[in-house]
Amino acid sequence: MDKVIGTFKNMFLDLFSMGKGFLYGFVMVGLFIVICGALIYGFLFLKSFIF
Repeated sequence: MDKVIGTFKNMFLDLFSMGKGFLYGFVMVGLFIVICGALIYGFLFLKSFIF
């Protein structure tokens, strides 16, 4: 019985950490897209502002 409870506990912890990693990946990709968009926008804005 102890082994079954340990297995389920480990399975739950693995699923929990996978969910956290999945969310963290979405946040990091979103931040990357926002930062790249801001850099492109700033570059194009300065280019049109100067020339």
